[in-house]
Amino acid sequence: EKLLVEDHAAQISTLATKVNDEALKEWQTPHLPILTNLQLKMSLIEIERRRKLKQQKTMAAQRDQSTKSKNTKTSSYKNQEAAILIPLCTVQGIPSILFTRRSATLSNHASQISFPGGYYDEQLDGKRDASSQTNNGHDDEDRLVNTALRETQEELCYNTDQLPTSSLISILGRTQPVPSMQGKKVTPIIGMFNYDLPPHSTSEFERIFPGNPDELDWIFTIPIQELMDGETSEPLERWNTSYSDDKGKKRNAVLGPAFHIPECSKKREGDKIWGLTAIVLRPLLRKVFGPVLCGEGAGGNAKL
Repeated sequence: EKLLVEDHAAQISTLATKVNDEALKEWQTPHLPILTNLQLKMSLIEIERRRKLKQQKTMAAQRDQSTKSKNTKTSSYKNQEAAILIPLCTVQGIPSILFTRRSATLSNHASQISFPGGYYDEQLDGKRDASSQTNNGHDDEDRLVNTALRETQEELCYNTDQLPTSSLISILGRTQPVPSMQGKKVTPIIGMFNYDLPPHSTSEFERIFPGNPDELDWIFTIPIQELMDGETSEPLERWNTSYSDDKGKKRNAVLGPAFHIPECSKKREGDKIWGLTAIVLRPLLRKVFGPVLCGEGAGGNAKL
């Protein structure tokens, strides 16, 4: 066990030297931070560890197959961007947030609870404008707002003739990007539905948001107060400082946020809000949505 600890510590120390202050600055825009510097650094270290492990497995497989190809590609994840919409709404006057459950047939993140969103597309969302860069080197990135809104419409499938996106959703702001476990930049965009919504269990809600069955199988809302009351925690791989001892038992696991989903007819066993969705959600609930929408001090005394 001592050797396992020392080996893991040595790996983390080596990777940590690559995640320096300059590497962190790439993620630190002037917007609201989701992660602390320590959480961001731990995430990037774990991403780099996984990238190296994947690279080693690829090289080993090539050697086993006696492949002489030299075209092994390094990860291009860092050059890919995505945006998600944090869709605030009211349901019969109650401040709530809209979520989706991804289709079970998807190759990535199947059946997971998520926010609507997807990858930036230069042709659909607009090109980067170098002239709009701020003094700290980050551009205005209105294109990522376009990404979040476009993907939201594609997933929820609301009728844009009856409900143009510009009149349906107001953009309130954005946060700093957070890394996916593949190292992709994911920028949360905060939006608000401009109409009071019916309960998600009603046929009226399903007529407004029929959903794209190729991408998701459930669209639902949860009151903000219920989300805050249902917060819990579980081991989180992206902040992984753990290792397995000789009995396979995890040590030093870091806990991350998770949220309970209220019971309803479409809820499945195991449904919960976790991973990147929960990581983005927790600080927004505690520091913004709770205090603003659910009364002063609604966020409690918990620290991020």
